[in-house]
Amino acid sequence: MNWYLKVLKNYAVFSGRARRKEYWMFVLFNMIFSIVAIVLDNILGTAIEDVGYGLFYFLYAFAVLIPGLAVSVRRLHDVGKSGWMILICLIPIVGGIWLLVLMVTDSNPGNNQYGPNPKDSDSIDSAANDTQLSLATSDSLPGDILILIVVIWMFVAKLIWTVLPIVMNDIYSTELIKIINGVLGIIWAFVPIALAFAVKNKSMQVALFIIGGIYLLYGLFGAVSQLIR
Repeated sequence: MNWYLKVLKNYAVFSGRARRKEYWMFVLFNMIFSIVAIVLDNILGTAIEDVGYGLFYFLYAFAVLIPGLAVSVRRLHDVGKSGWMILICLIPIVGGIWLLVLMVTDSNPGNNQYGPNPKDSDSIDSAANDTQLSLATSDSLPGDILILIVVIWMFVAKLIWTVLPIVMNDIYSTELIKIINGVLGIIWAFVPIALAFAVKNKSMQVALFIIGGIYLLYGLFGAVSQLIR
């Protein structure tokens, strides 16, 4: 929670650097609070019909728009990239995957053109507190477990989008939607493969390549099956 609050305190600070832990902890709590806002919209009747969210979600999204952009820019600075690289997400599919890889890439060691390594400053600031020191100097969560969390999230998301057409056939019954879903399934497979290049651990790299291959075979099977039908 402290990392989330830190991002809010640096509301419109686009200079400097943000380590992976700061960025991804903000993303985690941002997702939680977004879900809470959606639940409130549905409980209080402020959700837009056929959309599922409304007033509270839009208010929250507007409130965190600037700090979200700011921490994203600082995260790009941390890997030695210009903040304008965030616009790469406008490139369909490939841009989003590339940006994700940059966001999970480890910090540039030492100083770079955007400032000192935030992990070094975090370690200095927390030297008086042993518990905080151990948390600040251990970046294994973003480096290893975080990658695993992203891949698990991909699996869950893929599972949801596999089940939805079955339980909501009236919405997902058109052939075009099914073809698009099959093609996206193939593209989805390249995310863990791309993430493998951001990981230094060889075992993790091999695991990600294997997972990407499994996703790719599954996506190809679904797409080919749909085309045959």
